[in-house]
Amino acid sequence: MPVLGAAVADSYLGKYKTMVIGLSVSVVGMAIVTTSATLPSLRPPPCAQNTFCAPATLVQKLVFFSGIYLCAVGIGVVKAVFIAFAAEQIDDDDKKGENASEREAKASYFSWYYAVANVAMLTAGTLLVWVQDKVSWGLGYGICGCFVTVAAIVLAATAPMYRILPPVGSPWTGALQVLFAFSRKLNLTVPDDAIQLYQGGCVKNPVRARLQHTDQFRCLDKAAIVTDEDLGQDGNRPWRLCTVTQVEEVKTLLRLIPIWLTSAVYFVANTQAQTTFVQQGTKTADSQIPAASLTSVETVCVAVCLTLYNRAVAMPALRRLAPLQLMGLGHATAAVAMAVAACTEARRLRMAGDHQLMGIAWLLPQYVVMAVSDASLSVGQMEFFYSQSPETMRGASMAFCFLAVSFGNLINSQLVTLLAFVTSAGGRTGWFPPELNKGHLDYYFLFVVAVTLMNFSVFVALARNYTPKRVR
Repeated sequence: MPVLGAAVADSYLGKYKTMVIGLSVSVVGMAIVTTSATLPSLRPPPCAQNTFCAPATLVQKLVFFSGIYLCAVGIGVVKAVFIAFAAEQIDDDDKKGENASEREAKASYFSWYYAVANVAMLTAGTLLVWVQDKVSWGLGYGICGCFVTVAAIVLAATAPMYRILPPVGSPWTGALQVLFAFSRKLNLTVPDDAIQLYQGGCVKNPVRARLQHTDQFRCLDKAAIVTDEDLGQDGNRPWRLCTVTQVEEVKTLLRLIPIWLTSAVYFVANTQAQTTFVQQGTKTADSQIPAASLTSVETVCVAVCLTLYNRAVAMPALRRLAPLQLMGLGHATAAVAMAVAACTEARRLRMAGDHQLMGIAWLLPQYVVMAVSDASLSVGQMEFFYSQSPETMRGASMAFCFLAVSFGNLINSQLVTLLAFVTSAGGRTGWFPPELNKGHLDYYFLFVVAVTLMNFSVFVALARNYTPKRVR
């Protein structure tokens, strides 16, 4: 949904309208879910003791799932657009480049955004869950619905305050035009002087900045070579002749994709905090403390780290590649967190062999280090992709940050499935037996350390050779 919403916002509706529509859909969805949880007629009757529980009727299912999916669509669509829209309020109108104060403001914004998001998730996972469990599901959902309603009303009422940029058409169409024009001019030779390439008109665009020519991926410059045939084909010119800016936008995407892939691999390690780390906690001595509650420790640590970042790091002295440096710190500390988890699991297994239970506090260090990693990479990633992506694709760039999380979880699940099959072949116990004390979760953690270190090496190579986007 974030990818779809960003595409619609960047191409057709604009970010502001997309946010208003998405929040409105979410309000309807939350109202339906709250109604479903409140009215007895929309719920199955309570189960009597030692009797069969009546299943939900078709109408009850339709009402409940309609609300759930409307929430998913509405919130998902605006998730990435919100981030990009707020950052646009800080952009300088003259498009002459990012000054120190603007850079500082954006660094502060992205870090505060992620800190507040973590506090919100912590609140939802503790206070609201307590209300739903101890008081009423309907009241819990109603509180959520009130928050979404207030957000939609405030956003609609404060429209004059914002810098609202119009959409300029699908950015993917421009990329396809470059590739199509390039394919028609494969036999041409790129001129040595870039001034001979087609620069485009001088009409100012409030969204699209004109980019400087770069020498990387020079073969794509063929799409901007002016031929006699181009001069006589005004109607089809966009698919035959592209501007230097269009070509540079495609080059920018080609530079961003490999770095984005390293972020996806990073989340193979990051997702362990919500999965295998929790499994470790279920085998500790402190049965009164829910193992899943340890994720709250990470959330709090993320908020604390980002607060310290805002106070000590986000200053004009930061260099241009500071976002990449933050991402590098995230990659490196993820390997450290997994190494700590492997040592802790090895200790737990030794104690289990002696019929002893390890205290749950031993798991705190790996959560704290992973929190530092999460804060560094997530904030650096958002800032980097927003600043380096083409202006027409900033919503999409934020959506791809969320997509990296999804891909990382998918890769992790496939790795677990594969390793479980390989290590249990031939009747062996394997690394992931139903009884965790008989397996070797520590080996899997070491495997993730190796994957993370290799991914970090690739990231460092990409970061060192990265060519920043330059605005004319």
